[in-house]
Amino acid sequence: MERGEMPRFILRNMWRRKGRTLLTIIGIVVGIFAFTVLSGLSARLNQQLGGAKKFYTNHITVVPTGGNLFGAAGKYLSLSKVAEIEAVPGVRGAVASIGLPLDLQSGAGSGTPEIIVGTELSGGGPELLAFTALQSGRLLQDGDRGKVLLGLNLANKFNAGVSDTVQMRGVDFQVVGIYKATLTAPDSFAFVSYQDGLDLFRAANPYFQVADIAGSIDVLAQPGVDSEQLSVTIQNQVSDIKAISPNDAVKQISQFSLIFNAILIGISLVALLVGGLSIINTMIMSVSERTREIGLKKAIGADTRSVLGEYLLESALIGVLGGLIGMGLGVALIAVLNTAVKTNGANVFTISRSVILTPVIFATFLGTLAGIFPALRAARLKPVEALRED
Repeated sequence: MERGEMPRFILRNMWRRKGRTLLTIIGIVVGIFAFTVLSGLSARLNQQLGGAKKFYTNHITVVPTGGNLFGAAGKYLSLSKVAEIEAVPGVRGAVASIGLPLDLQSGAGSGTPEIIVGTELSGGGPELLAFTALQSGRLLQDGDRGKVLLGLNLANKFNAGVSDTVQMRGVDFQVVGIYKATLTAPDSFAFVSYQDGLDLFRAANPYFQVADIAGSIDVLAQPGVDSEQLSVTIQNQVSDIKAISPNDAVKQISQFSLIFNAILIGISLVALLVGGLSIINTMIMSVSERTREIGLKKAIGADTRSVLGEYLLESALIGVLGGLIGMGLGVALIAVLNTAVKTNGANVFTISRSVILTPVIFATFLGTLAGIFPALRAARLKPVEALRED
């Protein structure tokens, strides 16, 4: 058989068994579809985690005992801890902050929670707020009251620009600045002064009458001071707190990706099992049905390599078709879902080059791998024995 005729010959054979071939492709499509959607979710998660590492690891985070990087439910720090921390050798500044959900529905769903963050604007507060570039406006300044600095997702949600007024928890705030996209939590944060944040917290929690509290305290190290060692010193010298170093922050953030990566691997294994068994079954049936045909080809001079290549290419083509269709459907669903949640100012999925290419490459590899055994079986048939088959 001429090399140029093989693709046409393979397509003809697939068409002769179009029902079986279609069912095999559908089996691959289902697995690759799920693989693509979860890849888009994983890509978005990895973007957010990468941005979160930049946001949370340029300082030491101090939280109540038993808390983690994102605070401690129902526990708060006294503002007196700020002075205690600043007295530790090597500390350049300590900034108190307090956070609460933007509204009662914030945090529900799979997106990043929408949070109001009240930050102390003296000392190192403005420096901490300069974690990324502004799209427009300015940072909050010492003495600002009734002002808000918005992450890009919230600015889009409010359809607000600089100097516009937005209402948060029933209180009007004037927008003084909007961040550029960070692809992480701050995109859904609204930064206000500590006093404004505390007032909102007290209004939302009238039973909580402690005068001055902080959800966390961000600590800046003096130039040349090792933040890892400084976090240990703070932990040892200040009572009833937990100091989270930049390295500890990276570990805590990375833990959030483990479950999604585990799910993605699980879906890949399911696709490998279901799709692979479907292809193996289809190709074995093909070999059985075409035993005499294979024997005749070998009798008139077809070598083992050409027979092997024919069946491998056929199984690989089944994988490619299933991969392309499954990836296309997955990307289409991602686009629809992102459009549906766009009004909330956030994308749940990311369409990247890897999200598009990886499922197709995986399906092609799956098809080729699953076709090896049937192809070897066909290639090893002896002409005389094959021609005797009914």
